[in-house]
Parts: sequence; C-alpha cells; structure tokens
Amino acid sequence: MEDWMKQPADIRRPKQRQGERRGMAEVPLGSVEIPVSQPAPVPQRKSRQGAGAPGTRRAGAQRPPQRPGSAPVRRGQPPRKRKKKASFAVFLAANFAVILLLAGVITLFIEQPWKTAGLPAPGSAASGSGSGNGAQSAAQGQQGGTSETRPAGIGPVQQAQGALPAISASTLALAENGRVDMSYFDDVLFIGDSLTQGFQVYTSGISNASYAAYIGAGPRTFIESTVTNIDGETVKPIDEILAASPKKVYILLGTNAMETLTDEAFLEYYARFLEFLVPQLPEDTVYYIEAIPPVTQAKAADENFTLERIRGVNEKLALLAYQHGMHYLDLYGALCGEDGYLKVEYAADDGMHLNNEGYSAWREMLITHTAYSAENPYLPGSPCYKG
Repeated sequence: MEDWMKQPADIRRPKQRQGERRGMAEVPLGSVEIPVSQPAPVPQRKSRQGAGAPGTRRAGAQRPPQRPGSAPVRRGQPPRKRKKKASFAVFLAANFAVILLLAGVITLFIEQPWKTAGLPAPGSAASGSGSGNGAQSAAQGQQGGTSETRPAGIGPVQQAQGALPAISASTLALAENGRVDMSYFDDVLFIGDSLTQGFQVYTSGISNASYAAYIGAGPRTFIESTVTNIDGETVKPIDEILAASPKKVYILLGTNAMETLTDEAFLEYYARFLEFLVPQLPEDTVYYIEAIPPVTQAKAADENFTLERIRGVNEKLALLAYQHGMHYLDLYGALCGEDGYLKVEYAADDGMHLNNEGYSAWREMLITHTAYSAENPYLPGSPCYKG
C-alpha cells in the first residue's frame, strides 16, 4: 500500500468516465484540492428518431408496433376528451328537447278543461252593442271584485275579469285629489251646450272661468257652424275658444246630439272635434272630458235618454279621452242616486237640466277632481297641499 501511495497523483486518481465533467480543478501535487461548483448537467433524452428536425421521421424509420384495434396516438387533444365533449352536447340538447316537450304537455293539460267547458279565455269579455257594453261595465264597476269559476277537471281558478281590471269608465275616471282654490279656474275654458251654459247663469256656477257654451250645440256645431252666444252675438265657436287662451279646457257635449244622432255618428263627430281643436291650442293645455249627466226616471222613459244608452256612450267617451291623452270626469256618478237616475233635488223641471243645487254639486265635483300639478292651488287638508 505504501508503494501505491508513492505513485504520482495523476496515476492514483481513477480515470473519469467518458462524457462526465470534472467536479474538481487540478492543482499541483502537494497542494489542497478546492472544489469548484458547477451546475449539474441536465439529462438529455435521446430522440427515438435520431438526428434531424423535430417532428420529422428519418427515412426508413418505422412506427412502433401498436396493439390491434387501438387508435393511433396523435399529438394534441386526446380522442377520449373529444368524445366526452360530443357526448355532453348531445346530453344538453336532449334535456332541452325534453323540457320543451313537457312545457307543451303541461300547457295543453291546463287549457284543455277550459276549452271543453266552453268558458271564455282569461280577461275576455262578451261583446255587444254600445249600450249593452255600457250597462255591463257599469254593473261590474258597482259590484267590484271578480267572480271565480272552476270547470270540471284540473286547472287554476278562472277569473272572469282576468288578473287586471278591464278598461272601463270607472277605471279611467279621474280620482279625487284634494280640493283646489277657486283661482284654479281663472284660466279654464268650459266648452259645451246649454247644460254648461248654466254655469254662467246660476250663482252656484264658476264665474271666473271663460265659456264657449251654446244652446243646442253638439260636436258638429263647433266644427262647421256659427252660433249665438249668451250675449246674443253670432260667432264662430273656434274664435271664442282661441280668444280665451285657456290653459285648461273642460268639454261636455252630447245631451242635444243624443236626440238627433246615433251613438256611432255622435262619437265620430266628437273625435273629429278633438282632432280639430287640439292642434290650435298650446301643447301643454290640460283637457277634461266630462261624462254625460244622468236624467230623471221620468225623462229616461224617452228611448233617446235611457240609462243604458247614456252609460254606453259614457263608456266610449272614457275610452276616447284615454286615446287622446285627456282626463275623464265621471259627472254621471257625481249626480246620480243609488238607482242610477238624476237625483230629484238636482233636477230642473224637464228632468235633464240642473237647478242651482245641481250646479253646486257639479262645481264641488270639479273642485275635488283635478289633474295633479305642483302649480295647483291646493287647500289645507288636501293630500298635495304644500303650505
């Protein structure tokens, strides 16, 4: 062993394997060996394809043997994942089709009992003549609520009026909105016939307003004719309307027209009058269409003034006001008794016009039913009073 130690250092050191780097730096014999840190070599995987560009196969190279029946392995997404995605899409499509089928079956299952029982669809109402519709709507408005029926079979409770109230004079009428001071009528114009003209005669009327009211006038009169005003002057109605420069307009027409026109003709002339009037006044003008008042029981014996006909026409007037963006005032309800006729204490001798007490009730209705505006002179105690 001593002989071996006496050999030179380079002989004693075992030979390095081919391809390995030295981890120690060589120094002269007798000196201290200082290790030098070097990064460990990264093992390189030898390509099965040998030298050449990546992804290319050498000429003459063969594919490795594969199992019988197995699909070739490709780079990218495995076939198994693609198959899963395709299966999931089919699953979603199948579920969607099943949901649609179930929805159709349920709808048919619910609706079929109603069709079998011969009942109207929800929200539908029986159609009829103008007076019939008016009487029916008025009766429904007085009863309030909705009737419920259930046919034989399975299905939800059917409401004759539907979930929402039907459009009628009672639902379109302007509700009470507190009281306003009489100065509210300073810039008001009343358009009408002899009924409206009574406001200029009786002390219970509204003296600070303007009037375009003429005896025997109807909607057609305001478009085509000249009239005699309360001062005995022959004028064109539109001239007096424009001269008043109103900011608020109240219209009551119909009591005279009902004696000479059919309901359809009256309503057609009424609509034509509104189309004739509105473009000639400022856009911010506020319009009120008033219902035709009731008549006494004796006057209602006249076939031209039956309660059914008056109510039917008022239903159409309410709808006409709604279509033109105007407010509908239920003057009929303000002046009738529980039986639907004009209260005797409000009636003049002819059973159609009003007396002083009747005009007082009419005025009270106008004071308490105004379209809201921050500029309205509401009185203390009113919901909109600002103080």
